[in-house]
Amino acid sequence: MGSGVDPIADPIVRRACAVAGEPRRAVAELAERLASPAASFLVAFASARLDPDVVAEALAAAFPGVPMLGGTSYGELGPDGDLQGSIAAMAITSPGLRAGVGLAAELASSALRASRAAVTEAAAALGHTPEQLDPSRHVGLALVDGKSGYEESFCLGTAATAPQLRFVGGSASDEEPRGRHDAPRARVFARGRAWRNAGVVALLETDLPFAVIESEHMVPTADRVVVTAADPEHRRVQELDGKPARLRYTELLAAHGAPAPDPVLASSFPFALYVGGRPYVRSIADLDGDALVFASAVDPGAVLRLMRPGDLVGTTARALDVAAAEVGGALRAVIAFSCLGRHRESTTTGTRAALAALYTGVPLVGFHSFGEQVGPLLVNHTLTGLALGGSRA
Repeated sequence: MGSGVDPIADPIVRRACAVAGEPRRAVAELAERLASPAASFLVAFASARLDPDVVAEALAAAFPGVPMLGGTSYGELGPDGDLQGSIAAMAITSPGLRAGVGLAAELASSALRASRAAVTEAAAALGHTPEQLDPSRHVGLALVDGKSGYEESFCLGTAATAPQLRFVGGSASDEEPRGRHDAPRARVFARGRAWRNAGVVALLETDLPFAVIESEHMVPTADRVVVTAADPEHRRVQELDGKPARLRYTELLAAHGAPAPDPVLASSFPFALYVGGRPYVRSIADLDGDALVFASAVDPGAVLRLMRPGDLVGTTARALDVAAAEVGGALRAVIAFSCLGRHRESTTTGTRAALAALYTGVPLVGFHSFGEQVGPLLVNHTLTGLALGGSRA
């Protein structure tokens, strides 16, 4: 069972974590600990081990009418640390914050149209059109089914609908590797249901100072490869430099003194695609025969740079410090989307406890994501999020 005690007390921000085998019991514990049935906004990330349909229904019943951003997770971050098999939640009750939520259902039909409709629905809940949203008072949070295959289109569609706003988010995850779709349990929560092939947008309107968090710590090596065979729709790369992808990747790792790759080791040596001179990491989510399964689409002909681990803990600490400074010196709430690759890397490098200590040292709720949204882009191996501070003077 979780402790139920938020070590960082705040009259308007309440956090709780519940570990229970039965979803309704876990949600009931959360509702009791949060004690915020009239919250302005609710964030909830539930282990994919729990029945997502039951979790979504129970959350809607426990917090009727409260705008919510939530979905399934591989691992949950909250006041009790870095857990699996739990539900981590945050309730914000403030007259200085309102939220509007929109659902992008059936991304397979038209991902861009559905994503635009979700932003429009969320804006209408605040009494605005997307064009009327003010970047000094509004910010976008987004969550998409991380096994839908439409994550890139969702990110592009949401950000393009209100390009003046900052959008950050993540991809709902489960405990099966990213490239395997046997009975996937990744879901987003909306309207009392758990949705597959869908995304949720929450637009926050707030008088509280806020800052967007984007932290990526990988360091580029000198090694480049060309993707000579790939299936972007299924995130698979079959060949690099004309060789079987796994063989070429093994050769690169050997040159850096690393052993033959497995899915955990691969998290420490991802690739990056350069856009405008900036590297955007493309994590390897799984190894399947001679192929590499990526967490984001990679096209044939793409030039990828091998990356190596940087200072994961130090970079994360600096990102949280920068966010605190941007919101006035003290973090009041942090909603975090931390790539599963970061979690795997911290396990490999022995820094998991130190990373978890950073998360528990601030008022944070989040989860291990299958991919992160930064504006219109889907990225990997990144910590993204939203930080809120105290009232503006």
